[in-house]
Parts: sequence; structure tokens; C-alpha cells
Amino acid sequence: MDYATKQRWVELVEFLGGTRAFALTWHQRLVACYSEKHRSYHTLQHIEECLEELDEIEGDEERLALIEIALWFHDAVYQPLANDNEERSFAMAKEFMLECEATESVIEFVRDMILATKKHHAKDDMDAAIMIGLDLNIFAREPKRYAEYEKQIREEYAAVPLAEYCSKRAAILEEFLARAVIYESETIREVYEEQARFNLETAVARLKNGIA
Repeated sequence: MDYATKQRWVELVEFLGGTRAFALTWHQRLVACYSEKHRSYHTLQHIEECLEELDEIEGDEERLALIEIALWFHDAVYQPLANDNEERSFAMAKEFMLECEATESVIEFVRDMILATKKHHAKDDMDAAIMIGLDLNIFAREPKRYAEYEKQIREEYAAVPLAEYCSKRAAILEEFLARAVIYESETIREVYEEQARFNLETAVARLKNGIA
């Protein structure tokens, strides 16, 4: 992670009322999480790509700041075969926010944003739709980056036999393709949808041919 991104985190925490020392302590902890050896995609690169796209979103400054907090924490805990990563990531975020003396409503908002990335359904919550869209911005990246992403996901699931992996991964991507829209936020959909569908269709075709 470069200095600019680190400074961005510090300024975000200071905006929310925390001290620089507090921000740096938590930055170190987050960097350690996202640098774990079993991660290939769910790394600082993913967070930086989310933040890059967040900068294109317009809206209430405080609300966007809380979405940014959720982005920083949403994959803080990540084990490929676990089914409670989002809940455990929120637990870490809650620890951070309690130390910040955040209000219950702020904690609930960040919780909702993080948990929205579990099933990637916004349920008519436009803030959640933005959060999900940012988390899934990788779907709409240029084909070279998207192909790299697919390789990174396969590396994280290296323990799963190839045939099983291809079958299950194809099913996951087909579920997104079956949706009326992948991105429930209209603003994000206008920019992402077409490229995302192209990338997912290409990936599914490869997976069905046993190529991960």
C-alpha cells in the first residue's frame, strides 16, 4: 500500500474524530490482515481498487466516509472456505468503531454495509447498492485485469479439486448473469454493467471447459 492510501486512511479516521496515532495503529492491523499469505485477491489491491471507484461516487460526505470505513473492513477477516467472514469482519469493524466512540446508528450502518457483501443483494437499500457495486467493481475491469482476478480467486481455492472448482465457480458467476441487473445502483450500473456481463460470460465459458 502506498503512502497516499495510508494517508487517506489517517485522514478518514481523523474526519470521524480519531487521532493520528489511533489511525496508524489500526492501519497496521488492517495491513497485516490483508497481507496474509493465503490471500491472492482479497488483498490491499482489492481495497485500493474499491477506493478508486468510490472516488467517482457523489453524495453526502459523512455517508460516503462510513461506506469507506466499511470498504476498509469488509474483507478484514477472510478464510476461503469459511461462511462467516463478513460477520467476523464486522466484529473487527465494531471494535474499531467502539474505540472511536461511534454512535449505535453509525455502527449499524457499517454493519449493514459489510453484511451486504455476503450475498450481494441490496434489498432496495441504495447505500448497500453502492457498497456492493464497489465490492464487485472487479467484474467490470478491463479483460486483462478481470482474467488476473479469476486466477487470484483460483489460487485462494487451490485446495478445491479443479473439476469441482470450475463447476461451483461457473454456477456462482451464472447466478450474477441471471439477475435482471448485476449492479442495483443505477449510477454504477451505467458504467459497469455491459463490461461486467462480457467478462462473466467469458469466464463461464472457460470454466465450463475446465479452465480456471
